[in-house]
Amino acid sequence: MSGVKTIDMGRTKIKALYNSSFEDLPDLECLVLPGNQISKMEAGCIPQQIQRLHLGRNNLYTLNGTLKTLHNLGWLFINSNELTDISTELPEPAPEWRLLHASHNHIKILPTQLRNYPKLESLFFQNNELKVLNGALSKSKNLIRAVLEHNQIEMLAEHDFQDCEILESLLLGHNRIKSLNNSIVNLKNLNFLNITHNLLTEFSFQDLEGLKELRSVDLSYNHIRTITGPAANLVEWNIKLNEIKLDHNELETLNGAVSGLPELVRLNLSHNKLKKISPDDLIGLDQLRMIDLSHNRLTTLEETSKTFLPRLSELKATHNFLSILERDFHGLPVLCHADLSNNQILALGRDLVAKTRCKIEHGVHEGTWDTLKINLQDNPILCDAALPEITSLLEINHTRIYGVSHCPPLSEQPTTSKPSHFLGYVPESVTQKMLLQQKVISDAEEAVAGKSTETPPPAVAVALQQPNVETTAMTDGANQTKVVFDPIQQGQQINKLAYEIEELRTRIDELSSQNQLLLKQQLNRSMSLDESQDKLTEHRKP
Repeated sequence: MSGVKTIDMGRTKIKALYNSSFEDLPDLECLVLPGNQISKMEAGCIPQQIQRLHLGRNNLYTLNGTLKTLHNLGWLFINSNELTDISTELPEPAPEWRLLHASHNHIKILPTQLRNYPKLESLFFQNNELKVLNGALSKSKNLIRAVLEHNQIEMLAEHDFQDCEILESLLLGHNRIKSLNNSIVNLKNLNFLNITHNLLTEFSFQDLEGLKELRSVDLSYNHIRTITGPAANLVEWNIKLNEIKLDHNELETLNGAVSGLPELVRLNLSHNKLKKISPDDLIGLDQLRMIDLSHNRLTTLEETSKTFLPRLSELKATHNFLSILERDFHGLPVLCHADLSNNQILALGRDLVAKTRCKIEHGVHEGTWDTLKINLQDNPILCDAALPEITSLLEINHTRIYGVSHCPPLSEQPTTSKPSHFLGYVPESVTQKMLLQQKVISDAEEAVAGKSTETPPPAVAVALQQPNVETTAMTDGANQTKVVFDPIQQGQQINKLAYEIEELRTRIDELSSQNQLLLKQQLNRSMSLDESQDKLTEHRKP
């Protein structure tokens, strides 16, 4: 049957291919047989003029040499079979070969014949059992994309991608790679690099030197403890990364490694062990729009106020140990979303958002002002009795807080006893700026040192009666009183006193009402008695 160039017999339950299967089709160029049950292929069953062949999703354990003479082959799909070795099955030469899709098999060795396919552009070998690349791609000058995820690759040789200068996308995720070993330095056209879920313990951005087209690098889910940046200005190195994923690693410090990336837009540092962000860590990130610091060990974001991030619109810092936010947003002039849920935030500084105003940068409303939204879900400040006041004062600065917190019973909630500098309950043990704490400590020291023979003031008397007051000996022989305040206990005491005062006020009101009622009744009886006497007197007159 002449003239037929394409046959699609997918999902037709074919079990075997024989020599005679396509012998009457001399012009056949494209043969599509996916989703069948093919487990047997006789030698010579595929016409030699075939250019495109799809044998994916079958039951093939071997190709039985059927492809060796297909020198016109341009692309081949053998994905989702049971193949273990194809190193002796591919045609050589194959000058027009552009695509090989061999994913979801059990292939252990990358065929070295790939070096002899000068036009190879796309390679899909994910979900196999590769352990090394053996330089099979080192001569692939026209390779554009290589997908090697979900294998068992343990190491990369320096020459594995030697001539792959136009490679744009390299996916090496879900392997066992411990080092890049300078294997990517020649990938001048690389745009996307994925090394997620590997065994890296350190990473240096010097490995990306000269990769001018690289825009995104995914280093998540490794064991990275150390990252280092270049010794020189990164701008000179033409690194133009837009996105860096370093989440789910073991970083404790950034060492300024990501600073100086003028085109970085998104930075994910969540699920690490970061305890502090220093001003040097975020210098020069003029285009940064989103940073994720969630699930770390941060106790403050104060240092961010010392770094200017002119375009940051989204900040995520959930599941940390933040307690007080004072001027933390001062370096974030256009912040629009701050997710601070699941922290220990007790107070917000009155100047927190004084230098911040949300500005929309995308969409139909680009360039217009909007409201900064702060998510305080599951933070103690949402249980503060002064929450309405806090909300009102923030709304003046175009800021809205939201979230739900699981508050303790009213009698156990902390009450707002704060200096005017803060909004919210501030425990005295958290900051040295609280005047009440300074006064109590000062008076207590005087009382203990015998500087005053008078009765200590009430605040000192209460402090001296607390079980959390410790007395230590100084080197000069004098004693010093160290007052340790328990904010919850203090809040309970104040709430109890407030409750008792309210009860007394209510009782006084009730007694006053009763007293007024009795006085009114007595006055009425007195008036009635006077009227009766007047009537009796009138009656007795002659």
